[in-house]
Amino acid sequence: MTVTPLSKRKSCSECVKAKRKCGMELPKCSRCAKKDITCAYPSKAMVAELPIPELDFPWLDDLLRDPNVMPWEGELQPQLEVASASSVNYSGGSASDIQHLSRFASSGVESVDAPQRSALARTEMEAALHRFKTWPEKWVKEGKAPFIHPRLYASDMPKALQDAYAACAIYSTKTDQNAFVAFSVIESKANELLRSPDQGSWTSLELLAAVQALLIFQFIRLFDGDIRQRTQAEKAEPVLEAWTNRLNSITTTDRTFTTDTAPSWRSWIFSESVRRTSTMSVFLSGIYSLVKHGYCTLGQQVSAHSFTAQRKLWDATGPLEWQRVKENYDPLWTLGMCML
Repeated sequence: MTVTPLSKRKSCSECVKAKRKCGMELPKCSRCAKKDITCAYPSKAMVAELPIPELDFPWLDDLLRDPNVMPWEGELQPQLEVASASSVNYSGGSASDIQHLSRFASSGVESVDAPQRSALARTEMEAALHRFKTWPEKWVKEGKAPFIHPRLYASDMPKALQDAYAACAIYSTKTDQNAFVAFSVIESKANELLRSPDQGSWTSLELLAAVQALLIFQFIRLFDGDIRQRTQAEKAEPVLEAWTNRLNSITTTDRTFTTDTAPSWRSWIFSESVRRTSTMSVFLSGIYSLVKHGYCTLGQQVSAHSFTAQRKLWDATGPLEWQRVKENYDPLWTLGMCML
């Protein structure tokens, strides 16, 4: 914990205490005014800098602060050993972002009657939410995400993903001034996907693209903080679940292909994309349930999914590179609970 001169802090004392982003309005910030509590801005002495940064999730405020809704403390708080940056492959290492996030899914299981409920420590929740918020921009800038392989659609990107990519680009430029216009376009693109008239005739590749696109829309709309967009995204949750179940049902054989059994690099990319997308779909539902209700019942579903955690295989740009990696590196195949 570091000590910072009070003059460098701008948040009111209540927002600092709650670890929330402060609007710094006068005479009261909007958060304190809404909660009808005393709003005081420090003016002298020294204060301790909080170890957790302020968060830009104002709509989560009451959920995170209410111990009856979000069990961050006490018996339900899991004691997790968070992997260091050197062992988690979001910046380099041996495993992928999706594996790092999946560590949280079945942690802190509470012994109750079926179905089992899982809870999560606040720091792990904030880490997962941060990842969800950054992936749309990551996809725009880098052309890839932990569950969207850039080479899978190299020759012809399906319209669903084209629209999702356009939505991400628009979202990355959103400001307070253009938010209404930006969300109007994003909402239109999301609704167009949800109302696709030819869903019954989608191929497995088209269905995969649709699930991936809907995931992107859900990342944007569930966690931005816009109430209307969150409401619309909640209505789309059953569609995401149905599409994910359908994808799994028509790719039963494909999902069994590993680096040892896949007939080609491209077939492995498709198989791995399906596995990761399916895992991410269930994981997103579980995290949002944790945020909304304080628990989720999907921990066992997430931990039952298998995928290849070797980043070098996922990042290979061609069949020859993929073959070399396959010959020289452990694929880090996670089978069910092994992902923990």
